[in-house]
Amino acid sequence: MVSVDLKKSGLTGWVLAITRAMRGCGIDVDAVLAEIGMDPALLQGGYGRYSQEQISLLWRRAIELSNDSAFGFRVAAEVRPATFHVVGYAMSCSATLSRALHRFAFYCRLISDSATSILTESANAASLEFNFETGGAPPIYQTIDTVLASTLGFARWIIGERIRPIEVRLRHPKPADDSAYQAFFEAPIVYDATEDCIIFDRSDLDRPILAADEELASLLDTIANRYLEERMSGRVAVRVRDLLVSTLAHGAVSKADVARRLNLTERTLLRRLKAEGTTFVDVLNDVRQELAFQMLQKPGMTVTEVAYLLGFSDENTFSRAFKRWTGRRPGLVVAGKLKPPAKASASELLAA
Repeated sequence: MVSVDLKKSGLTGWVLAITRAMRGCGIDVDAVLAEIGMDPALLQGGYGRYSQEQISLLWRRAIELSNDSAFGFRVAAEVRPATFHVVGYAMSCSATLSRALHRFAFYCRLISDSATSILTESANAASLEFNFETGGAPPIYQTIDTVLASTLGFARWIIGERIRPIEVRLRHPKPADDSAYQAFFEAPIVYDATEDCIIFDRSDLDRPILAADEELASLLDTIANRYLEERMSGRVAVRVRDLLVSTLAHGAVSKADVARRLNLTERTLLRRLKAEGTTFVDVLNDVRQELAFQMLQKPGMTVTEVAYLLGFSDENTFSRAFKRWTGRRPGLVVAGKLKPPAKASASELLAA
């Protein structure tokens, strides 16, 4: 499997939201930035980035100095369209909230190298799931709270209404006082969950956005694609992986589909993957295996449904592929008798 040297970083917009929340707590932000070695000039605007290591250090100092277990919600309150740079503006003029969240999931790596997102829609609900790979110590739970709260808060801002999710799921334990969580999310919260996600009512995602301008959104997509191409130059395998993660749950995806989304010919796509020591089939199988474990662990999800969502023709074909990957049947995951590997092979593409 190819190893990709991707130094993880995040947009300065996130850091600006953190520092605003810190100032609101009376923290000397300039002193903390100097302590960590973060150049404050990067906060002045434009497409700047800080290393994930610096952002993680800033988070830990902010939590320590604020002494506020709900600090993540303070940060979420400071989120603006510019926090997500061009992605935020494209989301703001999308035709529907569904289109906006699809853009968010697709360009998630542009916002932060350490996070990927999957939007899965059904007839009655839609799940926006987040996965975090910091390349080092796992993120502190307040950062995860902020990502989910910021996304929901921004969705409410875009639509102009206080959307209430069906449910919010968090991997971390319930804090001693979760009143801030209840007040913000206004929805049932499941702690110690198997995933970090927000489950929306499907009808909310179908609501039109009053400021919609898909022509402008498409132009912003072009800019976002350019930034992504520059950011991921020489890392086509990672871009293919991200695209498959964000789209595979909606059905089969072909090489031609992926090449078109990446503005490449199919022949160029395959040639670049070969140069990186992998193939389209290798990346596809890695992503399918990773998503299969995630989906099979979800309550109520059947093997047949997972097979369909991952683009297999039927349950038997999926079961044979799963047994080839793991040596076991997928039903054992549903029964809780088979756990995912410590590090799914697709995640190797994200190794820093």
